Amino acid sequence: MIIDNIGMLTTLYRYAAITYVGGGFGKDGIHNILEPAVYSKPVIIGPEFGKYFEAVELVAAGGALVVHNYRNLHTCMEMLLADKVACAEVAAIAGNYVAANTGATQKVLDYIQEKRFLSNE
Repeated sequence: MIIDNIGMLTTLYRYAAITYVGGGFGKDGIHNILEPAVYSKPVIIGPEFGKYFEAVELVAAGGALVVHNYRNLHTCMEMLLADKVACAEVAAIAGNYVAANTGATQKVLDYIQEKRFLSNE
């Protein structure tokens, strides 16, 4: 399925076998790679991802694969579809990355409480 719509992707990623997250060939960079990763889906992105720390970390961990052109994308997708073990490994890394980095809201709330930013004192 290929869509070009705002707001639908977060719910559609759960049904994907492989995900390609756009924006990686433009100067603005990629869109949110955590949306498919949260569903333990293999993520493919273009080369413009360096300003997004989660993308840099996910690529380094092996949970996101970088392609540089259409031919790379085709080869990467064929490999993931043909090699179920490799596909499952990339997917697991993506899902584990998200799971290992949860809890940001609690950390922020704890910091606010520790620094007493919301107290009347």
